[in-house]
Amino acid sequence: MQLNRSNFLKFLLQSEPGKPAISNGLRAALALGVPMLIGQLINQRENGLFVGLMAYFINLANVGGPYQIKAKAMTGATLGIAVSVFVATLVAKFPALTVVLTFLWGLASGFASLYGNAGANVGLVVGISFVSTIAQPGNLETALMRSLLCLIAGGWAMLLSLVMWPFRPYDPLRIALAGCYSAIANYIQPFPGKVATTENILEIRKALETARATLGTVRIGQPARSWMDEQLLVLIQDGDRFLGSVIALTELLETHFQQQQYHVVQQLVDDALEQISVILQAIAKVISRKPASIDLGNLKRIYEALKEQENLQRQAIAGSETDYTTLVALTNLVLMIEKLIKQLEYTAQTAKSLADRSKISRPDVDTLLLVEGEQRSLLTLLKENLTLDSAIFRHALRIAVSLAVGVMLYSITNLPMGYWVTLTIMLVLKPNFGATFQRFFQRVGGTILGAILAAVIVATIMSKTVLNIIILLTVFFGISLISFNYGYSVIFLSIFVLLIIDIGHPIGWEFAGFRVLNTLIGAGLAFASHYFILPNRERDRLPSQLATALRETHKYFRDVMAVYQGTKEDDSNIISQRRQTGLAIGNAQASFQGLLREPQMPKELVEPVMTLLVYMGRFTNAVTVLAVHLEHFRATVPLPELETFVRQVSLLLEQLADSVQQQITPPPLPDLEETLHKIQPHLQALRTARIQELDVNQGHTPIRQAVIDYSILDLEIEQIVRRLTAMHSAMVRLISSK
Repeated sequence: MQLNRSNFLKFLLQSEPGKPAISNGLRAALALGVPMLIGQLINQRENGLFVGLMAYFINLANVGGPYQIKAKAMTGATLGIAVSVFVATLVAKFPALTVVLTFLWGLASGFASLYGNAGANVGLVVGISFVSTIAQPGNLETALMRSLLCLIAGGWAMLLSLVMWPFRPYDPLRIALAGCYSAIANYIQPFPGKVATTENILEIRKALETARATLGTVRIGQPARSWMDEQLLVLIQDGDRFLGSVIALTELLETHFQQQQYHVVQQLVDDALEQISVILQAIAKVISRKPASIDLGNLKRIYEALKEQENLQRQAIAGSETDYTTLVALTNLVLMIEKLIKQLEYTAQTAKSLADRSKISRPDVDTLLLVEGEQRSLLTLLKENLTLDSAIFRHALRIAVSLAVGVMLYSITNLPMGYWVTLTIMLVLKPNFGATFQRFFQRVGGTILGAILAAVIVATIMSKTVLNIIILLTVFFGISLISFNYGYSVIFLSIFVLLIIDIGHPIGWEFAGFRVLNTLIGAGLAFASHYFILPNRERDRLPSQLATALRETHKYFRDVMAVYQGTKEDDSNIISQRRQTGLAIGNAQASFQGLLREPQMPKELVEPVMTLLVYMGRFTNAVTVLAVHLEHFRATVPLPELETFVRQVSLLLEQLADSVQQQITPPPLPDLEETLHKIQPHLQALRTARIQELDVNQGHTPIRQAVIDYSILDLEIEQIVRRLTAMHSAMVRLISSK
């Protein structure tokens, strides 16, 4: 990674989007604090601390979302920790067996990520419980007692997360849906200033997929879909449609109305977007049970002003083909805003019905969009990933080998607090190298600073009560910040760990030093494993991700253009393919972001990959304009040479996908400009015929419909050619830079 000192510090200290998870921090503090307090009151301080620590770990398995996922994850974590602690207590006296079982536990912990974020968290806490317990041997009675305490801890943690917190089964889905609408509103907001980025679209896609997955989870096990399911499903569908409509609207505005003479239109559309953003934010609040007023009055007045501009443009045509093309674009803008108003009215009605439970009828509910997904067995998933081609298998193998080496190392050297070597490995080692690289420095830096602060606290504060309060505060802040800024979180958690140790065994500077040393060793082993054990780097994954994104983009283009060619009808598959294309581009973008975090990332790759991703997104935006227009498309007459254009673009997209996947230079661009020049005379003939017709008939005629059908196509295919040219040029630079 080519980073100067300033950028390197920003890289280490950068925060993730969102806010600190205050409720998670509060749960963690209660999970630890209540058992500690009870232990002190009944003179079982050590057992109270053990239950608190295990409850703290089990609480980490709570990844949020639907209650089914939380309950399964925390139950799995409780049972897994109980078994791990039992086995580790008994085998801790046998070094050779300890190494073997550590390898197997590490492998299983890594494989747990097969089952999503919940599985990854369960695997993490189960692995942590095993590697921390093998440093504390005991007999059968001790093992049974520890396992029983783990079950008690699990019951307490689940009581906190599933019972004491309000039980509202649909709240996770409401939150996810509100996030969708807020993300769309945030995407719209910057457009009056023209600074929105593709990251906003990726955020919306992620929010929509979260809502779909959450609905699918809520539906599992239910015999029939409920009224609530229907309304929530409609809101997910509406969110996807809003995204497509807004992309099309902003694309038309930026592409065709940037000249000064269209200043009034620009201002009106900017005002409309601002109002749409406000309305979507209000809808998000209503969905999440917050008070809000949804008022479309201002938006409707802006719509009427735009219609007036359309009428003025129609009166000013005076036989000009150029002016008529602009009129068609303006008409499409007006139609899109009219469509958005209707969508907003429907969506507002649906959102309000969630609050008052009034059943409403929506004729446009597409029940096919319900995500119930094929539930593959756990064994099937495991078999599919028992191969070196699986990134998850390689990650699990790295964890297993690193942990086994760590155990052997601290056992042979008799390193004090040696289990912190393996704990650090569990916490630092991530599936991709860039994340591990970042965690390495965050973990080491946070541990050193935390150890220094902990030693100062212990040396200056003698009151056990004050120390207990500080312990709970460090847990609260550490867990609240863990997903927001890992580096800051490590500082608090390091203080917490050293103060916990001090409860039973007063620590000094030497223990803080061993904590830092063990962290350095563990982080070093994690870092080295990515270099030497089946490296899994984004630079190797990115080509296939880009190829997949290009092929999904091609499918989207092909499906939309098939309707314009008359070979298929408009259907819900186009919406589904738009979603798949957005997800594929999002995956490629995420892979590229991971590549930027890797050390020694060739800087010459940055510009061409960024250009390719940006113009791929803009290409799909142009296709989305055409897709949204299909609602008004009637296929009155076939358009000559359109088939040739579609064939050329399709071939080029496939060639670009093959080029990036096989690392070969793409063939030269086809002569798309020549094809455009063959299409344009047919469109000009239609416009001329319509202008001549206006003198005698300004109503709706077949010629007018033909102009409506294809004028928007005329506007967008030029953008498609321009963006394809940029993508081809970027691909040539990308391949030549390797």
